[in-house]
Formats: sequence, C-alpha cells, structure tokens
Amino acid sequence: MKTKELSGTYGSGKTPCTVLYYNGWYCVEGSVNVNRTHEELEDGVNVEEVSDYDCFTRSSKINTIEELIKAVEA
Repeated sequence: MKTKELSGTYGSGKTPCTVLYYNGWYCVEGSVNVNRTHEELEDGVNVEEVSDYDCFTRSSKINTIEELIKAVEA
C-alpha cells in the first residue's frame, strides 16, 4: 500500500494545495473528486496536468489519507 501527501497546485491560477495519494488514486485535500492515474506523483504536481483513467465523486469532503482509503475501498 503506497500512501503519501504531496504539495501541489490546481486550477488556472495554480492554487496551492495538499494532494492525498493512495495506490494510484489521488485527490486534493478538502475535495469530493477522486481521480486515478498511472503517473508517479511528486511534490509540486499540478493536478490539472495529470493524465487520469478513472474517477469518482464522494458525497463528503476528503481531508485525510485515511478518508481517501475508505472512499476508494468502499
């Protein structure tokens, strides 16, 4: 199981954010959108530039890696 928290950006204004990552699934901290990628994400990632191949939306915000894991495994 590979988990990590990364510093990153999102949006056209490159808003700073924390990116939560779990086994290819990732989301911006505080988001309901979860995406899956084959890419290896690193600090400084712009999530708008990541190539995704799967996604889902959760009904409540994801604020921790533990919440991301629960959402993915649900």
